[in-house]
Amino acid sequence: MRFSGILVAAAAASVLTLPPAAASPLSRILAESGLTPQDTNIMRQAEQSLLAEAQGEPGKRAQWSNPDSGARGEVRVSGKDGGCLLLQHQAFLKDSQEPKQVRRKFCPAGRDWKLSQ
Repeated sequence: MRFSGILVAAAAASVLTLPPAAASPLSRILAESGLTPQDTNIMRQAEQSLLAEAQGEPGKRAQWSNPDSGARGEVRVSGKDGGCLLLQHQAFLKDSQEPKQVRRKFCPAGRDWKLSQ
């Protein structure tokens, strides 16, 4: 199944788990997350491969790493919500033991998967 073109901005914006009232400009969110745009691209590629292969099976995982920044992480299917897939990201910055946690929900949109709020 082809993955819809989700902007890097959407991936980067969800890296920090912020309450809805804490809206910030994308540049500030990226700066605060510590992840580079290249990191979020690699995360998104792992997400795409998982969505293409997962077929709703909780526990399926995809790992990623960026040798340039030292960041690494994993995305896994944490569950289903109707026909939608719930993905859980853990990202580690270089030399960090504290993961950045991100939860994202993707729903089918024709032959694509669309990020859902």
